[in-house]
Order: sequence, then structure tokens, then C-alpha cells
Amino acid sequence: MAKQDSSKTVFLALSVNFFIGLIKSFVAFITNSSAMFSEAVHSFVDSFNQFLLWFGIKQTKKSNPKLYPLGRGREEYFWTLVVAVLIFTVGGLVSLEHGIEALSHPKELDNLYISISILSISIVLETYVLIKAVQKLRGNKEKKPILKLLKESNDGPLIAIVVEDFAATLGLIFALIGTLLTYFTNNSIYDAMSSISIGILLMVSGIFLGYEMKHLITGETVNIDAYKIVENALSMEEGVKDVNSIKIVSIGTDKYLGIVKVDYLDSFTDLEIIELNKKIEESVKTTDSRFSHLYLIPA
Repeated sequence: MAKQDSSKTVFLALSVNFFIGLIKSFVAFITNSSAMFSEAVHSFVDSFNQFLLWFGIKQTKKSNPKLYPLGRGREEYFWTLVVAVLIFTVGGLVSLEHGIEALSHPKELDNLYISISILSISIVLETYVLIKAVQKLRGNKEKKPILKLLKESNDGPLIAIVVEDFAATLGLIFALIGTLLTYFTNNSIYDAMSSISIGILLMVSGIFLGYEMKHLITGETVNIDAYKIVENALSMEEGVKDVNSIKIVSIGTDKYLGIVKVDYLDSFTDLEIIELNKKIEESVKTTDSRFSHLYLIPA
């Protein structure tokens, strides 16, 4: 199984969000729309977050075996956790505070037709990025639901992009609904409520992303399919009498660390065990290249 590289998807999301953020900022200034302001903040926060994700991906590719004997793959999870905190605080809390302020001190909104046009275009652009990210996440697993794929994936930046773009697309829909209601009723309360909704959406997204990264950082076990690959390789060898335990954890995007306690035939010499271990390790890594480290230990 080939290793994925999410850097292109991250860079696409960064470019689109930064461009949209500039437009939203200008529109928010000329319309006094709190929903558009929240969306501008949302886009700029997403852009900065995606830069951090890109930076994390680059850091994981640096090699320093003495300092990081298992590689720096988990560094992606650290930066993704930072992104989750930023989504919750800078994105969620700022949008929520601005929405509450707009609700408490209503302002007259101008040129809302511009907001409606920009929001509609932004929805199309964000949906495009979301589709690309979901396609990357799915790979060849067409039948699995998105939520399950997010929980099974060990690609921190890709999980963040999918969560961010889903929140961005849904947030734009909230903003568009609020702006339309304000436009037709001439009541700015709908604009303020949509800003509050965007803030709550971002806070929930940040909590979800942080929760997923917590599992990966603390060494959550991988998908059961990886265990089956190791079990099949061991079952094909006559020199393996029994398997006491198999432990597999993620150490980065598409990188697994496997530790297996094996009970060999009593007649096997140390040299024969070494040769058998090499054969099993080669078989497993050929079947699934995500096993960057596999250790077979006599039980």
C-alpha cells in the first residue's frame, strides 16, 4: 500500500481559504455584517492552520535517527492538535463573541447583495476543496462512511483538512441563510445568530479534531486489517508454534510500529529464528508498506 502525502491537499486548502478570507474581509467592511466578519476570521484561521499542517508535514520528513529512532511521524499529530486549539479559540470564541456583540448592539447592514454573491461563490470553492480532501481520505474505501474513515485514518493533516473544510462549508451555509433572512426581513438579528452558530460550529469542530489527535498521540491501536496481515504472515510459517500477542500502533501518517511476541518451535536454533523473523518481516512489509518497524520477540 503506497504512502500518502497530504501536502498538496493542504496547500490547495490554504490557497483557497486565504483568497476567500481577503474577499470576505472587504465585504465585511462595506456591509457591517457580523456573519461575514466571522467567516473572514474563519478563513484566515483556516489558512494559518493549514500553514501549520504543511509545516508539520515537512518536519516529519527530516531524519535524525539518534534523536528520533522511530522517526518524527508523530510530530504531525502535535501540529494538528495545535490547529484544533486554534479552531476552538481563535475561530470559535472570536466568532461567538462577535455574534453576541452584534446581537446586543444591532447595526444597520448595507450592500447585502454583495455578501450573498460572495458567500455563494465561497460555498462552491470550499465544496470543491472538501470533495478533493474526502477523495484523498477515501482512497479505495468507497463504501465506508466519512466519520468512520476519519476515526480509522492516521493522517493527522488530512483529518484536519476534512474537518476544517466541512466546518467551513457548513459555516458558509449558516452565513448565507442569516444574510438572506436579514436581506428579506431587514432584521440584523439573523445575521448575528448566524455568527453565533458559526462560532459554536467551530468550537465543536475543534473539540472533535482535538479528540481524534489525542487518540493518535497517545498510541491508539490501528485498524484490525493491519493485525490480519501480521497474523496471516505468521500462520504461513511452520516454525511459528504460537503467537502470544500482537501490538500495532501508529507512529505517523501511514507508518506502523508492530511488536509481536512469538513462540517458536523448540527445535529452532537462534540462527533459524533470525532467518525466520527476516522472512516474516519482509512478507508483512511487502503486503503493507505502512509497517515501517516490525519487531518479532521470542515469547
